[in-house]
Amino acid sequence: IITILLLGTVAAFAATGSISGKISGIPKPQTLPGAFPAPPAPAVVYAVPLPEKHFAPPKKVFIIDQKYTSFIPHVSAIPVGATVKFKNNDTVNHNVNWKAIGSDKALAKNLGTFPPGQAATYTFKHAGVVHLQCSLHPDMSAWIYVAPTPYVTVSKSNGSYSLANVPDGRYRVVAWHSGAKEASQVVTVADHAVVNLKLTK
Repeated sequence: IITILLLGTVAAFAATGSISGKISGIPKPQTLPGAFPAPPAPAVVYAVPLPEKHFAPPKKVFIIDQKYTSFIPHVSAIPVGATVKFKNNDTVNHNVNWKAIGSDKALAKNLGTFPPGQAATYTFKHAGVVHLQCSLHPDMSAWIYVAPTPYVTVSKSNGSYSLANVPDGRYRVVAWHSGAKEASQVVTVADHAVVNLKLTK
């Protein structure tokens, strides 16, 4: 019995791999004359199983902060069904709203206005891009990418990324950025796969 259990454990680990690579072509933000250059916003990278599958919603609650009159982080990536807690850790009131999820304007939402120290939560049940805004501060904005898969991440400042605990199989790996066109590639994961994608405007 012990031998069988050990073999089953080894097989389970062997069936789980990873995907890593680098995203190039990430647009650089515009910088005002005399100002320090801002770091480029990261890209979102996710892997969709082929054929597509349904996944249970994650138990983890994702956090987006409001501080210094900014959404932090500026770009978030979550799987469908995830709950996001929007915290107000600023010294002024803030609002959270979006006009659509993807192209579906029927999914627009306004979570209202809340004072410092308060928070609002929302569960995203539809995949797509969410452009966050604060109606009290028009310069405030951020992005959430709600991916149809739990294998999703945000790239590092140099464009590199890594998706861990990806079961072996075929996937469509997609890179998204608010200032570029999506790029994708189909890959077969067998322990590990390397996928480099280039974004174009």
